[in-house]
Amino acid sequence: MKNKALAIKDEMTSLRRHFHQFPEMGYREFKTSARVREELEKLGLSCTGIARTGLVADLKKGEGPTVLVRADMDALPVQEETDLPFASQVPGCMHACGHDVHTAVLLGVVKLLRDEEFSGTFRFFFQPSEEGNYDDPDGFSGARRACAEGLLQGVDAALGLHQLSVVPTGKIVLTPKAAFAATDLFEIVVHGKAAHGGAMPEKGIDAILVASELVQTLNTVVARNISPQQTAVISIGTIEGGDAPNIVADTVRITGNIRALDEGVHKRIHELIEQRCAGVAAAHGAKIDFTVTLDIPVTYNDERMTALAQEAARKVAGADAVIADMPSMGGEDFAFIAQRVPSAFAFLGTHKPGTEAIPMHNAKMVVDEDALPIGAAYLSQAALDILRALAQK
Repeated sequence: MKNKALAIKDEMTSLRRHFHQFPEMGYREFKTSARVREELEKLGLSCTGIARTGLVADLKKGEGPTVLVRADMDALPVQEETDLPFASQVPGCMHACGHDVHTAVLLGVVKLLRDEEFSGTFRFFFQPSEEGNYDDPDGFSGARRACAEGLLQGVDAALGLHQLSVVPTGKIVLTPKAAFAATDLFEIVVHGKAAHGGAMPEKGIDAILVASELVQTLNTVVARNISPQQTAVISIGTIEGGDAPNIVADTVRITGNIRALDEGVHKRIHELIEQRCAGVAAAHGAKIDFTVTLDIPVTYNDERMTALAQEAARKVAGADAVIADMPSMGGEDFAFIAQRVPSAFAFLGTHKPGTEAIPMHNAKMVVDEDALPIGAAYLSQAALDILRALAQK
């Protein structure tokens, strides 16, 4: 499979550079989706639209299990600073997470699997809006929206892949159990009561004071309520409030994020934040609203699927290629797929040795395009091996 993938490296590289030049934000991947459809139709596959700007295409040969292979397509609101000859031509938008790589790799996988002998179905899912829920009416990200629309009907297993620009090219990370953390974004609004801050502060309820106390207590939630053997984070990102230096503020808005590698811990943190909000509000006579604006669960890898995927990775990348225990505190909405069908989600190393390793979501992030055929070969081999293993049940 590796040699076959090397033979189409130039094609994948050309596609990746095209997608990189013309990035699109979540649920706005109109041109990206159109180009993917065009490429799939060249390969003889028909497409179905899903999740607004996403695409699904089935490759079926005979009867047998169905394995889903997924790539996300959306970009980030980042102004690129790489000076690459194929740098983003869209101001303020960049593939700073590498979804251009994922899309090009999956198109390569389609081409590789089309020529293989198998009995069953491969379902290719080109997903929109992994990075957030944007203007979705239900607050759903792309994978959650697609699942709600029937993406997984008849699917027996699923595979996902994410490039990782700080792991050396040639390495593939496949972690059993928790691969990605639960990831929440939240908003807290403190409602106080305005008053003159110098003459009659006692007539007001100081939302800034309340918010300050709340931020302090939220920073103890993990430290004093979650076991040190568990992994969790609460971070406050913004705090906004007040209109004038001599007025007691009546409203403060706080935003932040939650991370956890265990679903039980994830839910417990929600409960603890709600308790802290209620307690601080009662102490000051204020009102505090806590809202989770984006809720992504833990991405759990199925142990059997992961073992099969690890073996496939060794076949195509070598016996020492697999890193088997490196869970990420990043979030991944593939979690909604992995909740429903046995899945294996991998990281693909894309850091070229001898160069600076720049992390994802950075305006200067670059990837080693030598990783593209490795990713395509791995996903193709893993999909084939899992399909055949399922057929033997």
